[in-house]
Amino acid sequence: MKRFFIILIALPILSFGQRKKDRDTSAVILQPNRIEFEMEREASEFFIVPGELDGILVVEETTETAKGGGYQWKLHMVDTALQVKWSQTLVIPADGTLLGYEYFDGRFYLLFNKSRYRSEDLLVYQLTAASIDYIMYEITTVFPIDITHFESVGETILLAGYANFRPVVITYNINDRIPRVVPGFYDNKNDILDLVVDNESRLFTVILSEKMRNKKYTVRVRTFTDKGDIIQDNLVNPGDRRSLLDAASTTFAGGLQYLAGTHSRKSLQYSQGFYLSKFINGQQQFNKYFPFADLNNFFGHLKPKREKRIKNRIERKRAKGKVKKFNYRLLVHKILEREGEYIMIAEAYYPRYNYSSNSNSFSPYGGFNSPGFRNNPYFLGYKYTHAVVLAFDPNCNIIWDQTFKIEDIQTYSLEENVVVSASGDRVILMYLEENEIRTKVVEGNDIVEGRTFNPVKLTFESDEVKNRDPSVEGLKNWYDETLFAYGEQKIRNPNGVGGKTHRRVFYINKIQYDLNREFN
Repeated sequence: MKRFFIILIALPILSFGQRKKDRDTSAVILQPNRIEFEMEREASEFFIVPGELDGILVVEETTETAKGGGYQWKLHMVDTALQVKWSQTLVIPADGTLLGYEYFDGRFYLLFNKSRYRSEDLLVYQLTAASIDYIMYEITTVFPIDITHFESVGETILLAGYANFRPVVITYNINDRIPRVVPGFYDNKNDILDLVVDNESRLFTVILSEKMRNKKYTVRVRTFTDKGDIIQDNLVNPGDRRSLLDAASTTFAGGLQYLAGTHSRKSLQYSQGFYLSKFINGQQQFNKYFPFADLNNFFGHLKPKREKRIKNRIERKRAKGKVKKFNYRLLVHKILEREGEYIMIAEAYYPRYNYSSNSNSFSPYGGFNSPGFRNNPYFLGYKYTHAVVLAFDPNCNIIWDQTFKIEDIQTYSLEENVVVSASGDRVILMYLEENEIRTKVVEGNDIVEGRTFNPVKLTFESDEVKNRDPSVEGLKNWYDETLFAYGEQKIRNPNGVGGKTHRRVFYINKIQYDLNREFN
């Protein structure tokens, strides 16, 4: 039996979802377009690949079998107005899964494995927004590899991951179609933290966590050409008493490169502050360390009375010549670069467990709230508390810092939730949860617009969201001052507008913001 999908488009969109009481909406957020892909009972899974002004590639995994074996994967290319330009079907082996996707220089890439049992056999599809045609590359890495990062730069596809629990990086040139192992990574002292691509210079940087002889940890940064030739190899010197837990890197531009991350003196799970590093032509200029207690607004997500109590403790310690220590788990994002300053983002979280023998809960500040520890905990997921945003200058001095309270988000794997964008001197912080776009606008240490809640716009006036899948929703940067929200919704329309009273959809909403307007 054939399955059909229905695309519903309404321009302009007519209505908001039901609004929660006593919540301010942002005056800077616009939602001009929306597209829906109707989902059948046999759940499809959707993936979205933003392609800047080329639009968005929507990838739909179905359970529809193809002649000769395998399953049909449907591709839909939508433009910046969320209009479908073309649709295409790929036949992927029955055991094949989507491992990654990427957009670079007008090309969309999809990475599949042929079989879950042979991770060395890969398929890469290359597509463009202009044509329904595609090019398929078969890549054999010879040895099994657990891929954690997939990028492209120039004419090269980049694969990074682990083979026999050791890090490995592979380049694959789409012209000669030969995979090459980048030397210098197969070491059990290292772990891959990130893979950063510089589109303009066509260089890529691999960020590694490395164990030192004193059993502390530091960060190594290696930059390569798109052919895999090494340009520089930087090992950050953290001193004898600190470990560097993670890192985000700027691109390698004109020999200048910055690192930002978190550090700790003892624990490898909890950080005690931020560090900033500067390199010129591979030479470390300095490391600067900033305890959480030294930031102006690190506790700004808390209620005013609690924030005041914490700041009073900090001042009492400072009067004695000491620094109040705080322990946090932080997920560090990539660095946002703009003229004259760099913006670093990190999200605070803590793991939650359920213990059958008692009702102990885990504190975000480290440790259990009561002493009755029990075995066999059941992992409930990661609970996010707030995002920290700080800006630093070319000399790694912090210019300003802000926080953004995160509510209601809990995930089973660590994921970036907060999106940060800048326009002029203003910065907007956003995340999506419970069908709401939650925002805050800051200008340096000042709050221009406090926390606001904009409901995700629906297609028809009489639409009502009855249910949603919290594991399938988010907010992503797209192009310029434009983002998109996405997710799954079960919608009821009592008037039967659109032909049905109930429908289950995967949606994409175009989100725009204007930070230049005058605020009250």
